Amino acid sequence: MSRRIIILGILYQAFFAFASRRVEQSFYIPSTLQNRTSYTVFESLASGLDGPKVQPINATTFDWWYFDVVSTNPPDLSTAVCIPTPDSVTDITVAVLWISFPNGTLWSTASHADGATVKVNGDYTDGTWDNSGFSWTSKESGYLIEIDAPDAGVTGTISFRTVAPPHYPCGPAEAGQNLELGPHIGWANAISDADSTVDLRIDGDTPFAFRGTGYHDKNWSDVVFGTHITSWYWGRGRLGPYSLVWWDVLGRTGVETFSAYAAKDQKILAASCAPESIKARPIGQNSTYPPVLSTGNPSGYHVELDLGVDGKLELDLTVLAPTIALNPEYARFVGNMSGSITGERNTERLIGMALFEQFKLTE
Repeated sequence: MSRRIIILGILYQAFFAFASRRVEQSFYIPSTLQNRTSYTVFESLASGLDGPKVQPINATTFDWWYFDVVSTNPPDLSTAVCIPTPDSVTDITVAVLWISFPNGTLWSTASHADGATVKVNGDYTDGTWDNSGFSWTSKESGYLIEIDAPDAGVTGTISFRTVAPPHYPCGPAEAGQNLELGPHIGWANAISDADSTVDLRIDGDTPFAFRGTGYHDKNWSDVVFGTHITSWYWGRGRLGPYSLVWWDVLGRTGVETFSAYAAKDQKILAASCAPESIKARPIGQNSTYPPVLSTGNPSGYHVELDLGVDGKLELDLTVLAPTIALNPEYARFVGNMSGSITGERNTERLIGMALFEQFKLTE
């Protein structure tokens, strides 16, 4: 049985690791909201890229880790999706997994933890969601998710061997970086691209296994999600030798913010928030920009991304399949991407697979 994508989301609330040295620190995360003022970090330290960024979590804040894997087999159209819904979560240490089978059947599960522990060592983390069956361990070469949650209908592992450096919205993983990719939305990308293996068993007897490209990031905020956002486009994928990640975010004030990333051969070519660094727009049907709640989902996107010394990339994304049940506010897709680099003598188009999403929060 062929597969396309698996995405794992860990939804939770967390303490921030206020550390600037490469020492291991352990933080316990209670499973309930705290009735106290939270402190949120939007400027990077010398380490702790993947560590918690909010202390403590109250009813208007969130902090979460996200993982996904996309099959590199073009005919393979099964999908999976994780959607953060921290503004509606009261039990705040929850592990959530979404997958989709090739016949279009969507499957998901959630496992509620009694609390959680996050260990920060340098820029990497280990996480255990107590009594949920979900945990991950890390090292500089990648991450390993282990799942032993038969009550939630899933067991197995998901591995990530990184092939591209980590980064922040506007630059590399170093101290003093701006962590806001949009108004009040923090972001850190520990795994921009990875060679990944999924080996799961669903509902006790259904295997779900494939190899593909993997990804891991985290988001956080000091306000309820969507308060300051009108819409955004996010995407990631591997195009020929390039690892790509992009954000194009429109705030409620009408200001558009950007984050562009490209890497090749384990080196960052571009990591920038400059307006000219990235531009994403819907194409084909329902290509109105900015999108509103009554706008249908587009058939694709056109992305222009500055690769630095390698030139400017013109990229087209074609939707192959949605990865979630559709709703007015949110859509996530798997699709083909193809592109060429301006100025190259070789005009052969590069191809690859991508995962990309759209939020639209106003009419």
